[in-house]
Amino acid sequence: MTNKREESKDQKLVLVVDDDKILRQILCLSMSKSGFKVAEAGTGEEAIEKFKELGADAMLLDVLLPGIDGFQVCKRIRKMPGGASLPIIMITGQDDYESINSAFEAGATDFAAKPLNPLLLCYRIRYIIRANQAFDDLGISQLKLAAAQEMANLSNWELDLTSNIIEWNANVCNIFGVTEQGYRGDLQFFLDIVHKEDLENVRKKIDQSVRHNRDINFEHRIILKGKNVKIIKQEGKILYDSAGIPVRILFTSQDVTEKKNTEDEVRFLAFYDRLTEMPNRILFKEHLAKALFDAKRDRSYIAVLFIDIDNFRLINDTFGRKTGDAILKIVADRLKICLRDNDTAAKMDEYDLTARFGADEFGIILENLNDLSDSAIVCRRIIEMVNEKITVDDNDIFLHSRIGVSVFPDDGNTVEDLLRNADSALSRVKELEKDSYQFYTADLNSRAFARFALETRLRQAIVNNEFYLLYQPQVDLETLKVTGVEALIRWLHPDMGIVSPMDFIPVAEDTGLIIPIGEWVMREALIQCKKWADSGFNIKMSVNLSAVQFRDPKLLEFVKTTIVEEAVDTNFIEFEITESMLMDDVEGSIERMEKFKELGVRLSIDDFGTGYSSLNYLKRFPVDALKVDRSFVSDITVSEDDAMIVTAIVTLAKNLNLEVIAEGIEMKEHLSFLNNLGCDHAQGYLISRPVSAEEVESFFGDWTVDEI
Repeated sequence: MTNKREESKDQKLVLVVDDDKILRQILCLSMSKSGFKVAEAGTGEEAIEKFKELGADAMLLDVLLPGIDGFQVCKRIRKMPGGASLPIIMITGQDDYESINSAFEAGATDFAAKPLNPLLLCYRIRYIIRANQAFDDLGISQLKLAAAQEMANLSNWELDLTSNIIEWNANVCNIFGVTEQGYRGDLQFFLDIVHKEDLENVRKKIDQSVRHNRDINFEHRIILKGKNVKIIKQEGKILYDSAGIPVRILFTSQDVTEKKNTEDEVRFLAFYDRLTEMPNRILFKEHLAKALFDAKRDRSYIAVLFIDIDNFRLINDTFGRKTGDAILKIVADRLKICLRDNDTAAKMDEYDLTARFGADEFGIILENLNDLSDSAIVCRRIIEMVNEKITVDDNDIFLHSRIGVSVFPDDGNTVEDLLRNADSALSRVKELEKDSYQFYTADLNSRAFARFALETRLRQAIVNNEFYLLYQPQVDLETLKVTGVEALIRWLHPDMGIVSPMDFIPVAEDTGLIIPIGEWVMREALIQCKKWADSGFNIKMSVNLSAVQFRDPKLLEFVKTTIVEEAVDTNFIEFEITESMLMDDVEGSIERMEKFKELGVRLSIDDFGTGYSSLNYLKRFPVDALKVDRSFVSDITVSEDDAMIVTAIVTLAKNLNLEVIAEGIEMKEHLSFLNNLGCDHAQGYLISRPVSAEEVESFFGDWTVDEI
């Protein structure tokens, strides 16, 4: 059991220097409650005298002081015994960036901006003292290690280049982890000990040394019994005979494992957060500087995200620091996963970086963005992932977060500008509701929130059943009768009115909402197809599949179940898939298409001619029809190029025994041209705009194109 004297000795002393007596007393009281010993000073001169008398483990130092200011105090203390490594946190105004810069030039360890949060400041000081102690301890270890290495006898061995015989001594055997009895005196014995991944390089180094008559210096690993790994540094010097011919190599071997591990640990302490093993602010800034250089060269976008976990202090107060640390690790892992998640339009770059700045703050750099709105998608994904339940020691915990975003080039051209503006955006978003994000620029904010609002309304539309289907008839050019329709989704919002598919389909695809929406479209279309069949109209129903739907592993089972439940004849079901969608993953697309064909449904390639698929791939696609894109059809009577393209597509389809559907028919001349080519089907405004199920039925039965 420790006595009071020992407890007092373990307490860390914080020297609080501020001419504001009330603020000084508040800080001293908070420090005392947090377990620190406290000394205080109201002027710069008094602070120096107090440090001479008492020393300190950390100092809170205001910039503005009567007499000598905080910068001068910092500089003087750095020159005093025990002051060189003292953690000094300078207190500045909230936006006083000039003082912050001057503070670091004066030798400050960190800064804190007013208004201060005394409790957070206590945690910050404790962290800085602990980190400072770790560096001091590590420095002592390095000195001991350096002294031991200097005193140690280095082990030498020789290689005879004529016979490949090697001569070792007991010290060499000890370094390489072999017994003198197990030692076999040839070069192969040495090579057998070398780590397999380093073996080729070791052979190469020795060979180059002999062929070019030059000394060598290299490192390699060896695996000891128990699979422990050592790192050995080898320096080889060529020995020559009287004729100047290389005859031996004298090697000096040194075990540098501990040194390497120490170097790695020093780097880790300097650039990484111990708890989460994430990069810290220093490495984050270095990475951002490189990202900026690349972005300026490539003219690409960068987004900087500052993420704050709401009220995390309550977690520590309620469940304890151990649970809090466990939660932070989980949050860090989720952020990393978020950047690796490819199920979004915002594909993450391999150089994107996540860092931890403080107790509950994280930073993310998004590089090579094609559209800055992609960063809004990432923000929402982060918020969703942070919101997911966390269970630690049977405790279910739910977190909330806020995110501030700055972007290059809109919000700055330097590291400092982007960091400052992301922090400013985070400060503003803290005034809003939880689980929200804020861009620094007003324009980007409005765009991001407009997209977010549309997404929210889209989710409500699914629940409120605000969608409906229209159908555009397709004419068989041989019989001139309507034999099929294409199902097209529309959205009628109670306030916004009719929302264009061009506006909401991309959002649905980005957010994954296209899956439930697509399932609704499919079921409604198949139900309608069955109704027409029961009424004596065998009408082919074409349904579009998006890229996200097509890649959904659950799609095939849903189609199969819906066909059975609605009792639809599969001969009258056709799924339209875009050419570019198939070319993203040719082999996977073919495999999925073959499974669809096993169900008995038809497949067509939509927008054909825009995806640049090769003839070789087209022959392998198990499809029934090609759908010529409207961009080629619209000018076939006035553009020789478009006429040639459509002619080529029809000819190609006929050679592959595929049907051809031309869309975008708006003139009778289009119809005549396509009919003369031998095109099979046509659809477009000339025949009919998309209409309701009741209206499209007027085109069934005896109706023909002649009635246009």
